[in-house]
Formats: sequence, structure tokens, C-alpha cells
Amino acid sequence: MKKNLSLIRLLVITNVILIAFVCFMLLTGFSARDKTGQFTEINAERINIIGENGKPVLVLTNKNRIPGPSTNGKDYSREIIDGRKYFAGLLFFNEQGDEVGGLIYGGIKKDSVTYSQVVHLSFDQWKQNQVVGLDYNDNSKSRYAGLRVWDRPVNVPISKQFELLEQLVKNKNNAQKADSIRKILTDAENNGDNGVERMFIGSRNEVAQVQIKDKKR
Repeated sequence: MKKNLSLIRLLVITNVILIAFVCFMLLTGFSARDKTGQFTEINAERINIIGENGKPVLVLTNKNRIPGPSTNGKDYSREIIDGRKYFAGLLFFNEQGDEVGGLIYGGIKKDSVTYSQVVHLSFDQWKQNQVVGLDYNDNSKSRYAGLRVWDRPVNVPISKQFELLEQLVKNKNNAQKADSIRKILTDAENNGDNGVERMFIGSRNEVAQVQIKDKKR
């Protein structure tokens, strides 16, 4: 009987301690979310700044965790954008969750002589691709740096291109299907679905350039 009473007391005490611990964690957990932290230094592979709707508005990431493009509520694989996996950067998103530009950069040393480095700041049109870009592109043999401006169509969403690129990646081992998708992409580009570069101001291989391409009338 005494053993049973001792066991009951132990169980009661244990439950009280457990409940107190859970309450403590809940209270401190919720209150911590409302506090502003101050840090001298933070090490992280990726930091997401979230909007009121829970979607990211800003992402700071290394190249291993850089996401693919996103538009119309859909996140695409980064594999659909050639070379994206090699860049770290700061990505911008609107309240819809669409990527709307960012700063990306990357540099690799290929051997004792050759290298490749890209730094790119861009701003995207609504539901479309970049319309303003500030670039430095250097493959150790040729290089350019400057300001670029594009016109993009307003009636062709970039999601159309993303869907085709996604299918191209999925069918990369099906030569016939992949060639068919590439032809659709090429035809779309020739039809102006991807827009056109209107202006470049900068330097190409140590030659200053100002290029302006007005719309044909």
C-alpha cells in the first residue's frame, strides 16, 4: 500500500513538472516571436524575410540553397534556368510570391589561367522577365560591364516559358521530345514572346559602347 502511495505521489509530481515545463515553453516561445533580437554576427546558408501572408519578400542565400524562379504561386526547379545553381545572391519577391529581380553573383576558377565571373542586378516587369539590368560578365577571354534595358510583352506571361523549360528538363533524356520543345521555345523567341533588348551602355572588351535599338515602325 505504501509503495502504491509513493508511486502515485511520484506520478503526480512528475505530471505537475511536465505540465509546468510545457506551459513555460509555450509562453516563452510565443513571447520570443514578438521580441527584436540584436546580433553582432550571424552565420547562415539562407535567410528568408517573410511577408504578412507567409510568402518570402526577400531571400538571402548561398548557391547551394538558391531557389528556382517562382510566379503565379508556383515554384519551379532551379534547373530550368541555365547556370542558376552557380550563383549566390539576394532575391526580391512581390506580395504575390513572384520573383521580381535581385542581385546574384558567382565566380569560379577553371584552371591556372581561365576563370568565369558574373555579377548581375536586375528588376523584373510584372509577370515577366527583367527590364533593367546592371551587369559585369567575364569569362577570362572576353568581358563586358554596363547597363541594359529590355522591352517585354505585356500579353505573354513568363510562366509560359517556365512551363516549357520545365518540360525540357523533364524530357532531357528524350531527344525527340526535347528537340520539339526547343523548337517551340525558338519560335516563341523569334515571335517576340521574350521581348527585345533596347539599350546597352557600357564597355565590351575595353571598347566603350552606347547601343540603342528603337522599335521598328
